[in-house]
Parts: sequence; C-alpha cells; structure tokens
Amino acid sequence: MRYSFSILFLISALYLLPFSVSAIGGGLETTPAAVPDTVIVDDIIITGYKVTKLPIITRELYFHENDTLPGFVFLKAVERTKENLQNTTLFNEISIQYTHDEHGRTTVLIDLEERWYVFPFPIFELVDRNFNEWWRTKDLERINYGFLLNWNNFRGRNESLRFLVRWGYTRRVGLYYNIPYINKNQEEGLSLGITYSRSREVPYNVNESKLVFYNNPNKFVREEINTFLMYTHRKGFYNSNIFSVEYRQNNLSDTVAKLNPDFLGDGANNQQVLSFAWTFRRDRRNFKIYPLKGYLFQFEAVKHGIGLMSNEPNLLYFTSYFKYFKPLNERFYAAAMVQGKLSGRSFAPYFNQRGFGYKDELVRGYEYYVVPGQNYILGRSTLKFALLPTRNVRANFVPLEKFRNIPFAFYLNVFGDAGYVRDRQWPELNPIGNEWEFGYGVGIDYVTYYSLVFRLEYSFNKFGENGFFLHFTAPI
Repeated sequence: MRYSFSILFLISALYLLPFSVSAIGGGLETTPAAVPDTVIVDDIIITGYKVTKLPIITRELYFHENDTLPGFVFLKAVERTKENLQNTTLFNEISIQYTHDEHGRTTVLIDLEERWYVFPFPIFELVDRNFNEWWRTKDLERINYGFLLNWNNFRGRNESLRFLVRWGYTRRVGLYYNIPYINKNQEEGLSLGITYSRSREVPYNVNESKLVFYNNPNKFVREEINTFLMYTHRKGFYNSNIFSVEYRQNNLSDTVAKLNPDFLGDGANNQQVLSFAWTFRRDRRNFKIYPLKGYLFQFEAVKHGIGLMSNEPNLLYFTSYFKYFKPLNERFYAAAMVQGKLSGRSFAPYFNQRGFGYKDELVRGYEYYVVPGQNYILGRSTLKFALLPTRNVRANFVPLEKFRNIPFAFYLNVFGDAGYVRDRQWPELNPIGNEWEFGYGVGIDYVTYYSLVFRLEYSFNKFGENGFFLHFTAPI
C-alpha cells in the first residue's frame, strides 16, 4: 500500500499546536429545547449552502415537512439527520435548531458551512506498502511525485472528479469520476475510472514472509492498464448494493516471469483479467471517518475471469467484515471487528491473491510482514479513552474562511489483534502463514481537519518484536 502526503497533511500539522486561536462551539449543535409529546414539522429552513444542490441535502433528512412524530422519535430523527449530513463529508459545520408553538408545530433550522471542494496539490508518495516499511530505509529515491486534482462536490451534486499525473519511481496517469445519483429518486449512482501505470520495480515473491523485489533502474519491468465501471443502488439511508466490472491488463518483463513463474501463472509475462463483483453494505456508523457508535457490515463476492482473455485466471472468492462501535460512557469507547476471506480454489497466480500485509488487512505489530494466502480470518479489538474530546478552534490567521474552523480530538487506546492466514501454495516461503498471529499495544489517535486521522501506535507481536508504527486511517 502506498501513502500520499499532500498539502492537507502539512496544513493540518499546524493545528497540532493550537496557538493564537480562540475556542468556539462544536461543529454539531442542537437546540436543547423542551420537545412536546407530538411534533408536527411545519417548516424546514436550510441555510449556508452555496455550491451544494438542495436535493443532495434533503436526501439525507430523516424528517420532512408535514411529518407528525412522537417527541422522542423527532429527537432521534434530528440525531440521525446530523449523522447523515456529516457522513456526506460535504460540510465543516452542521447546526440544527428547532422551535415549537403551543400546538407542537415545529420549525427546524438547518445551518450548514460548506467545505472547500477543489484541491489541486502536488503529490509526494512513498512506494512502499506503508509508511513504516519505508521508514526502515528512509530511501528518498523510493518516492513518487506529481500532480493530483481532487474536485469534490463537482457540479454541487456530491460528485467527485479526480485527475492524477505521477512521475518518479512508479509512474501513473489516471482519471476517476463518481456520480452518486443518476436518477430522480437519488437511489442509483455510477463510478468509472481508467489508469495507466508502469514501474521499474516489482515485488515478485515473498521469503520468510517478507517481500522480495526485482529492480531494474534502466527500464520499466511492469506495465498495467486498469478500467472499471461501478453501479450503486442505495435504498433508504443505510443499505447499498454495488455491482462492478473491471478490466486489468498486466505486462511483465521476462526476467520477473523467470524469477517467479507463478507471478502471473505458468511463466507468463502478460495477463488480462475481466472481473465482476457484488457488494452489499449496511452502514449505521455515526461518523464514517472515525466512528464511535454504530456498526458496519459488508459482504463481497468477486469473480476473476470468464475465459475470454489472454492467460485469464479463474478465481472466485468471498470477503466479509463486521465492525461494531459502542460508547461505554462519556469518555470511554469500545470497538471490535471480525473480517474473513474464503477462496474457491487452492491455486492462484501470485499476483491475483492476497492475505495479510496490505492496507489494513494485517495484525498490528506485523507491519513489516506480508502473508499471502487463499483464506484468512482477522479480529481486532480496541478500548479507547477520549483524552481530548472533539473541539473546534477558530484560526483567524488562515486566509480562507472555509479553513478557519478546525475540529480536533485525541484518543488514547489499548488494543489486541489476532489473525490466521491459510496458505496452501507457498508454505515454505511463508513461515507465519498457517499459524495464528497475535499483536497488542497502545496508541494515540489524532482526528482533525477535513476528516484526517493520524494514528501512532506502539505494538508488540508474538516474536517479541516491537516498535512505533504510524497510520493514517481509523484503527477499526
């Protein structure tokens, strides 16, 4: 996995030292007014939106004009509406206020502060799977650089447009476009993208459960073209069905194919794959970027190959996970996750299968290891303490208004993970496959500006190895 460091990260570092700023109220507010037994929603007034189209906002409301609700249901609907609007990631601040007359007729005022949506910035990206692996060598030649344009809320419809040009160690050009709603009922969406990349280095195998690389500084040894089309059906607020088709073509140098004939299978130096996937997702988290309450369930079925392409693998696998978040009191929170993968065949080309070691599919404490395999199970658990609950500060020295209000929070946590990868193909090169892995440790999470998360952990594994590890996503 590669990590990108953008200007946003540099800006957010300023807010680790909140000097010369004045504290203001939190980003989510609700009027603590007495609520009648029966609430009649007489009027909904929405203010503060300039770019976002109104239907994108009203799509997330849990109540509507002329609704008649019991008081306790209305309060829950306000809470759900805040969470829905927050999870669009379109707004910095959301304030919901309401007033009632003596008959229970209620006026609701929703005041929004939109984010900045267009981010053109340079790329500084590490080649290695994660920051921790790169830090062992600190090799400044193993970086990518380039230009990335992220245009969120494109056309005011929560669409996103992304254009990427990257040079350096690994070169890539890409274009992505996401349209969350293509129909009037705002239930169906489309995403599409195309990328072209080439690299002078290939991690062609593992040895002692660590990657082995082939590098040629004089020419590119791997070339890839990838295109995809994705259709999403979001019924209601929380359930989504996602159907996707992907085409991927890989061309490999003859040297890599000889070093590992199983890389693309049968010593081949090229592979074309047509893949189909279906994903069901139910998301009841209160905040997608860093949830403290709720749950997330996902199931995915993936089919690689239908027998039409050159050297196409024939693979079927299923993945699923369940994540659960629960506040224990005002300052303590618990979270747990279980995740698994089940493959339909015992053999697959090395390139087309993955166990632990990429993204967050790993037992913490094993960041330096890669464990390929056909099946796995992973469990994580975390107990966290809100050292500094969410606060907002106003940084008047920031020239742009949309960047002046900065939320931040710090959480201390202790954690324990366990996982098992079943590898039936290369057990002699993968000694920590086919046995349980255990990891535990302590950490601190910093949640800030534009949904950024910085996670510093000190982890231990079953070999007695330990150290600090830096991550840029929520732990669960």
